[in-house]
Amino acid sequence: MVKNAKKTENKIKKISLKKRLGILLLKIFLVIIAITAVYCIYLDQQIRDRIDGTVWELPAAVYGQIIELEPDENISKDDIASILNGVQYRQVLVATRPGEFVVNDDNIEIYRRPFNFPDAQEPAFRTKITFSQNRISRITNIETGRNFGLLRIDPKLITMIHSPNNEQRLFVPLKDFPDSLIQTLVSTEDKRFYQHDGISVYSIFRAVYSNLISGRTVQGGSTLTQQLVKNLFLTNERSYLRKIREAYMAIILDSRYSKERILELYLNEVFLGQNADQEIHGFPLASLYYFGRPVNELTLDQQALLVGMVKGASVYNPWTKPNNTLERRNVVLKLIEEQGIIDDELYQLLIQRPLSVLPKGGVISPQPAFMQLVRQSLREQLGDQANYLSGMKIFTTFDPVTQNAAENAVTEEIERLRVLTKKSDLQTAVTIIDRKTGEVRALIGSADPHYAGFNRALYGRRPIGSLAKPPTYLTALSLPERYQLNTWLDDKPLTVKMDSRTVWQPQNFDKQYRNKVMLVDALAKSLNIPSVNLGMAVGLDATEKTLLSLGVPKREIKAVPSRFLGTLELTALETAQMYQIIGNTGKKSSLSALRYVLSDKGQLIYQSYPNSQQVVSAQASYLTTFAMQQVVNYGTARSLNNNYSSAHLAAKTGTTNDLRDSWFIGIDGKDVTVIWVGLDDHKPMALTGSSGALKIYQTYLSQHTPQPLVQAKPSNINMVEIDAQGNWQCNGIGVRTLPAWTADKALLCAGFNQVPRENVPENDAPSWLKEMFSL
Repeated sequence: MVKNAKKTENKIKKISLKKRLGILLLKIFLVIIAITAVYCIYLDQQIRDRIDGTVWELPAAVYGQIIELEPDENISKDDIASILNGVQYRQVLVATRPGEFVVNDDNIEIYRRPFNFPDAQEPAFRTKITFSQNRISRITNIETGRNFGLLRIDPKLITMIHSPNNEQRLFVPLKDFPDSLIQTLVSTEDKRFYQHDGISVYSIFRAVYSNLISGRTVQGGSTLTQQLVKNLFLTNERSYLRKIREAYMAIILDSRYSKERILELYLNEVFLGQNADQEIHGFPLASLYYFGRPVNELTLDQQALLVGMVKGASVYNPWTKPNNTLERRNVVLKLIEEQGIIDDELYQLLIQRPLSVLPKGGVISPQPAFMQLVRQSLREQLGDQANYLSGMKIFTTFDPVTQNAAENAVTEEIERLRVLTKKSDLQTAVTIIDRKTGEVRALIGSADPHYAGFNRALYGRRPIGSLAKPPTYLTALSLPERYQLNTWLDDKPLTVKMDSRTVWQPQNFDKQYRNKVMLVDALAKSLNIPSVNLGMAVGLDATEKTLLSLGVPKREIKAVPSRFLGTLELTALETAQMYQIIGNTGKKSSLSALRYVLSDKGQLIYQSYPNSQQVVSAQASYLTTFAMQQVVNYGTARSLNNNYSSAHLAAKTGTTNDLRDSWFIGIDGKDVTVIWVGLDDHKPMALTGSSGALKIYQTYLSQHTPQPLVQAKPSNINMVEIDAQGNWQCNGIGVRTLPAWTADKALLCAGFNQVPRENVPENDAPSWLKEMFSL
């Protein structure tokens, strides 16, 4: 009995132990379920917060100018072709898709891309621009036959203002990706993408088997969904825990979002290379970097190249490892051929094509000099909002065609000038602005156009030499009762006693004196003595007022006669503003680099409204610009007349003491160009304005044909002939024809302004200097 009782007791204990163990296991299981559920909720919340909120800190996209074309515009067929090439349109024999154009005898056919302009989204369409004598005569929609009053061409994406995480990305919705790219990606990376639930058991076992057979990792089992999870939420850590978490999140992501949404995120997220220290993410941006075209314009072989890079952007990088990339591209093409996406004939054709990728950097360039101006403008216009630009679209005034021509000219000429002067550190600055609107078209701040350091165009303040003379002549010509272009100015040796110990003896550059010279000739030949005489005759106060009206900072204007010969210190940008006004018949258009700024939601938060204001005499500006045209006709820039006489360019050369600074200002019908050449340490470099900066301008024009400068003649300006003595010939044939400002032409014939000043004895100061300095 005792023995049976013990057996029963032991049996009960065993049952109780099993029961307790079972309960414990159940509790553990329930805890695991609870933890798993909580973890699932946590991960689900993480995913929703990211996907439904701000997926990426997008960089700000910076675009160049929006090209606007109108009938009767003075622009040639070659100019339009150059513009289209500049914004990455392709010239073809037949335009069959957006981004292509055809040049015919008297017209250009364009298949314009769709683009979301600041005020409206415009679809792709085919248009024809017809020309007559280098003017647009008609712009027609080929599909409807309707004539356009205005045609807009989509601007070039010039660069990006980086996001805080240093990633570059250009988001494009799924509908704008070509179907063939999506097919190629899915067929290569995840054939069962539309069937699995975020993870593919088949792919995992296939990868494990392949890796075991080879003895190393040769294949991965991750789906596109898993790759997206890893890129958005996880690190590259190699561990089983990370892989489990990746798979778990992939299942959650797949259950919560559509396959289309997952594909859209993946196409815009995937890592596809590196440009300097910036990562290239997404097919849209990679398409621009490697091929210079939007993703929806890629050919099949180009799509295959980018899809091939998904496997390893560093291993299959066309810039650094072209052979690997070519081999991988052809593998991808073979895969889609085997799956029936393309036939064998097309496959054989595509694998024969070269990679044909752009040089490193592609069409997206940092444009450091111009971007410094853009950032400065953003701070001025947006205030604190300029500190957070994520996802914004910034439309600027930048002209890629003009910038490219200027960069080529600088690169070519600076190297030649360095050899000529034996100055290896010779520097330059170039500013090109629109003559009428003041919009900045191009900016170079260094002899290396891509140098991101000190911007000499914005901050390099240097004496401007003879570029200071035209404002003096402008001041004088604003007094028509005293000065006209044929007024005689003294050109004799001049000695000025400034104080008890200082004597100033200005000289002409050629050390020659002409006794007297007409005002127009004094400016054309950049003579110093007549310019000083003229400046002091009209007065320091009057010329200061003119300079202030021309936008010169007051702090830079010193009340000394040497100011008339260029001791005035300005930047290239400030100088450009000064000549924009002179070249635009006295109308000031404040310099600008921004046109529109859109928020990340597409809302317009800034728009510039170009306007001009008359700040100096229109007639005097017209006459001054005419005199500057004579600088090209027979003055210090006459070498330009050899190739550009029909353009009627206006110009002025500038050289400072001891040949320390070489300046040039050129004005054509469209642009004002300012060029400076010199050394940062202010040492002499043996170049005048004509032998230095002018050479860069000549090379620039050889790549960027100038538009003829035709000034609209203001009221009260008449063209009158003069004889050799400068007298108006109202009823006879004169030696020269000059414009003159008068309401009564008869007054000119009377020669009211032809009474010469009394001759000034040599080596003696004229009376106005004696009075000023109490000599």
